[in-house]
Amino acid sequence: MGLKSFLKQQGFIAEEPGDKEKPENPAPAPAQRPVNNVAPTYFPLYPSNNTVGSSAPSAPDPSFVTPLQQTAVVTSGDQPDPTFIKFFEDELGKANIPGPDYFEFRQQLIKTQQKMAAKGIVAPEVVLQAVIMSFDAQEIPTAKLVETALHYKDVIKQKKEDFIKGAETEKNNQLQKRQTILQGHDDSIKKMQQQLQQLELQKKQLEDAMNKEKTQQDVDKTLGKEAIEKIEKAQRLISSAHDYMQSTIDTDIKRLQAL
Repeated sequence: MGLKSFLKQQGFIAEEPGDKEKPENPAPAPAQRPVNNVAPTYFPLYPSNNTVGSSAPSAPDPSFVTPLQQTAVVTSGDQPDPTFIKFFEDELGKANIPGPDYFEFRQQLIKTQQKMAAKGIVAPEVVLQAVIMSFDAQEIPTAKLVETALHYKDVIKQKKEDFIKGAETEKNNQLQKRQTILQGHDDSIKKMQQQLQQLELQKKQLEDAMNKEKTQQDVDKTLGKEAIEKIEKAQRLISSAHDYMQSTIDTDIKRLQAL
């Protein structure tokens, strides 16, 4: 499984609209990542003889290691995630060297521990010695187990480095994508601001034109009123002159008829 697919499956990367094969139930955001039920087989976090539903131990030491006192070393501040341990476990399976070696030794440790635990034998030293004796019977010395164990350490170290490198690349891709999207928002906001400025300018121009039109309207109203008043005055003057002249003519007619 590729890095991006693995991270999507575990909910660390959200599905994108452009994905060709978008699952029916997309992975939730990282803050709501569900607990994955896939548990490691050969590198369990808790005792393999725990029954389902029993409470986990307060100190999350590995299920089975050597008789030496062991404490899980966590440098990142996060507790080991079974899903990621299973991921490394699967990678070790792919890189398994033909023939019995540390990988098979580790598998035998877990199986033997489970069988002995069922019989009430839980001492790590007893389990370890039983498995070592089994490998000695196959003429596989402890030195070879150590040698191949170092090889598998290199395998998971390289896988971790490749994983982190790929994760950094993916993180940069996500940051670049976010930057591109944010830049798009910035461009849209600037464009809208320019449009608002243009609208404000147009609004001011329209207001100025409207005020000018209102002023001209008031002027035109005054001019029209004066013109009408002059016409009305002329009408009155014409009527008055007509009446005066008609009256004068009528008077002259009467005087002439009286002669």
